Amino acid sequence: MRHILLLLTVFAALRAYEFRSADSLVLAGRTGPARRELLSHLEDGGLRNEVLFRLAGLYHGCGMEDRCILLLDSIEAATGEDLHGWKVSLLDLSRRRADARSLVPDDEPLLSLWLQRDLEEPELPSVLPAPIDLAERAVRAMFCQDGRMSKGQVEQTVLDAAFLPFLAEEVMAELEIGMKSEGDWWDRTAAQLHGIHASSDLELLLAMRDLHLSSGSREEWERRLALGGPVSAVAALELLRLYPSEWAGSWMLADVLLEGGMVSRADSLAAASGDGVYSLGVSMAVLRESGRYAELLALCDSMGGGMPDSLLARAALFRARALRALQRPAGEYYRGYLDFASLYPWHPTASEAAYLAGRFFDSERDWPRASDAYLAALRSGDYGGARAHWRGGFCCYMAGRGAVGDSVWSSGIELYPYSAWCDDMLFWRARYANRKGDGVLESRLMEEAASRHPWEFYGILAADRLGSSGRQWRMPDFRPSSDPVTAEAVTMMSRGYGTMASLMLHTTEAAEPGRRAMTLALMGEHQRSLEVLRGLDWELRDSGSGILPDSLLVYYFPAPYRELTETSVSGLGVPVELITGLMRQESYFNRWARSWVGATGLIQLMPGTAGDIARWYDLPVLSGDDFYDPSKSILYGSIYLARQLSAFQGSPLLALAAYNAGPGNAAKWMEEFPLEEGDPELFIEQIPLTETRGYVKHVLANSWIYGGLLR
Repeated sequence: MRHILLLLTVFAALRAYEFRSADSLVLAGRTGPARRELLSHLEDGGLRNEVLFRLAGLYHGCGMEDRCILLLDSIEAATGEDLHGWKVSLLDLSRRRADARSLVPDDEPLLSLWLQRDLEEPELPSVLPAPIDLAERAVRAMFCQDGRMSKGQVEQTVLDAAFLPFLAEEVMAELEIGMKSEGDWWDRTAAQLHGIHASSDLELLLAMRDLHLSSGSREEWERRLALGGPVSAVAALELLRLYPSEWAGSWMLADVLLEGGMVSRADSLAAASGDGVYSLGVSMAVLRESGRYAELLALCDSMGGGMPDSLLARAALFRARALRALQRPAGEYYRGYLDFASLYPWHPTASEAAYLAGRFFDSERDWPRASDAYLAALRSGDYGGARAHWRGGFCCYMAGRGAVGDSVWSSGIELYPYSAWCDDMLFWRARYANRKGDGVLESRLMEEAASRHPWEFYGILAADRLGSSGRQWRMPDFRPSSDPVTAEAVTMMSRGYGTMASLMLHTTEAAEPGRRAMTLALMGEHQRSLEVLRGLDWELRDSGSGILPDSLLVYYFPAPYRELTETSVSGLGVPVELITGLMRQESYFNRWARSWVGATGLIQLMPGTAGDIARWYDLPVLSGDDFYDPSKSILYGSIYLARQLSAFQGSPLLALAAYNAGPGNAAKWMEEFPLEEGDPELFIEQIPLTETRGYVKHVLANSWIYGGLLR
């Protein structure tokens, strides 16, 4: 028996290894070899859905759904198996719902309804069949007329909302209709929903229920007052009603009322108070909310001696806000923020005001004033956290106050050992140690940066300076079928609900985020996979327990468009790893990405830039859906980056700065603080635009990583 168990264990390990190999090929963008390896496992009936899931994800992840559908057609022809669910999922995921609906059999009306989810007038069948699983229950809940769910259906939908959080909206619609109902069923259901879905809309609904029942503790109403938005306004009115003598003189409460549009109510509080100081403070907020900024500025400037510090501090803050609203020169109102924070460091807003001033003077490369502002922010509180320590230390360093900067960095590293700016602080502390001639400390700090932050910009740079080759990443053994939630995602995909599976994996907290991210990557949903992993990374950092573990990094740095990129950059002199790193930063490999300024597609091309490329190189002018075509997006983006590389003497750093902020800005920065050979980080950290500074570091780090992965 022991021998049989050993053989079974070895066999299971070999099968797991087979998937590790295929998954590695999928994530590396090796489409052909991955396809061949997966098809070789298709005969194993127990693994069939695992294989089909990976095949669908392989092609969906690089925008080749039609090829996968042809492959599924051939499998159907060879086996007689019905694979329409996989095809529907692929078409829906590629935003071709009409084509997807054409494949839905008549006996699956709920799937047809799911594909009509965004239509104003979906074709509702006369009778909806009883749902057989989570996906069908979700569709029934979505299309059930408000107020028509039974209590049992509502309770089931609450349970399902743990897996599909968008169902919380359906439950809240039912609860809103029954908000004035008697008994404790409503409260138990709402409490259960609140345990899995905290949102501002639900907070408001619970507050309105408490108003109706005249319930809610004082502590609960005070908690709501600090939440912001409509629920805060409701809490303010209730606190005034319940405890008028304690809250009628609160500037905080008056500010909440004004933010909620209740100007007359705040005015009446001031008039009834009989407290001149309180009335003046309320008047400042009233003038601001009414847009009467010149009057506000005059009122704040009129505050003289003899007034209490609380009012003078409020006047200083509102004065800076008025200057900003009046569009005075930025330096003027940010100096106002700094003066306010310096004079009244005890004020709860002082740290934030000083930090904002620090960011402005930092962008102006006014190192002395920026360092003063960041230091004032840190003395007043900890607004900005690790970033305030990092940039505050850097501005001190640049202002000739290296010892102070080093102390700020040291404190930041101790307080935030795994923050996104810890590698920056470790590396620059090492630089300062080198300047002081302390080689031992320099080496220790460099080694710490390289070991603790192996995939971040300064961690990689430190490893390079130390001559280290870095750590090797291993492909983890993973089966979606090993977890109930990820197994459900595979089932949904097989039945035509691929978009629902993606949404579930992206938003649920019912499964461990690493598993959800790996499943999303294997189904070709790389943007959502990366977002889940980024969220996990932030959670680990915030808790002080570490950063994203090595076991997930192969999923954090996929290269689904590798083969297309290799073809596109051929002859352009642009490294594949650089374009891949840029693509990861721009869109997380989502070909449908569109920014608020109109940048579109994998490479986030602007229409004007694409038009310039077409004119310069006699290429077709892109329009409409052309921007979402991976082949066109990658080609035009590669051409533009190649042009920037040529213009800036082959420097990836400068080319990326030009790509993000424009060639004119990059050229101007080169004049103001030239790039010194062997010291790229000094140039990067002086870039005035925070976005561009981070962009350059992220894309360079990505490209260094892909340089190793794509060999």
